Amino acid sequence: MRKKLLWLYNNFEQVLCGLLLTFLMSLLFTQVISRYFFSRSFAWATELSTFTFLFLVYVAASLGAQKGIHIRVTVQLQLLPEKVRNATLFFTDLIWIVFNCFVIYQGFILVGVRMVQRPLISAVMMWDMRYIFLIIPLTFLLQTFRIIELWYKRFKNIDVKEADICAS
Repeated sequence: MRKKLLWLYNNFEQVLCGLLLTFLMSLLFTQVISRYFFSRSFAWATELSTFTFLFLVYVAASLGAQKGIHIRVTVQLQLLPEKVRNATLFFTDLIWIVFNCFVIYQGFILVGVRMVQRPLISAVMMWDMRYIFLIIPLTFLLQTFRIIELWYKRFKNIDVKEADICAS
């Protein structure tokens, strides 16, 4: 049981991205078939696919943070000594964490305060949009946690299965 939980913890974003992508492709396939063969579309499927895509993008961003594969320009860092290069990458990740904290804070204000005062309802499915927008602060929180976890593993010299962007 412990191994399964550890596997799920280490692969949470990857599994969730796979499920979301499968669900999104199924929705879009249903839309194509219904439009082509029956000349009808389902408005709820269009709206749900939009929400699913939004969730997929933010969870995939967290997956990128976990694996250390976000796009960044590192060519100039190859000219620096390894310690300076690692310090520079650490500093830029600290800036990233500060930005994430700002988005988390503002996201929870948006969802917990502003959208309570002025609720927003989705057009077709009539869902409370607070629960849709909640994905933003939650995934930025997860990104922050995964960045810290990645640096912890680097400092402890734990084998990290990632595209190492600061390879010597």
